[in-house]
Amino acid sequence: MRVLRFFAGAVTFHGILLGLASAYQTVFLGDFPGKDSELIGLVYFWIMAVPALVLTFPFHSILWKCGLMNAPGWFAWPKPIGIALAYAVWVVILLGLAQIVQWKHDKNEPA
Repeated sequence: MRVLRFFAGAVTFHGILLGLASAYQTVFLGDFPGKDSELIGLVYFWIMAVPALVLTFPFHSILWKCGLMNAPGWFAWPKPIGIALAYAVWVVILLGLAQIVQWKHDKNEPA
């Protein structure tokens, strides 16, 4: 139960960081010079973009039907509202599973 709630919090925290990182990239278009730029790009890709792609992948067909994908092709990226919806669904699923586990645990506990 605690693990599921922890994962729900981690998904929420990652979504907030992803939103802040995307907003930062939109506002500040300039790159850092030299190796700092490469390091920041790698960190952003592996810590922000890859988990976001993994978390939104199960929803791609729904997002396509709703027009919430940016580009056609194998590297389609959801629009920001699509990412927010996918993250919200994951958080609701994880918190719902945690609640079910708690109910089962309370039901099996002797009175």
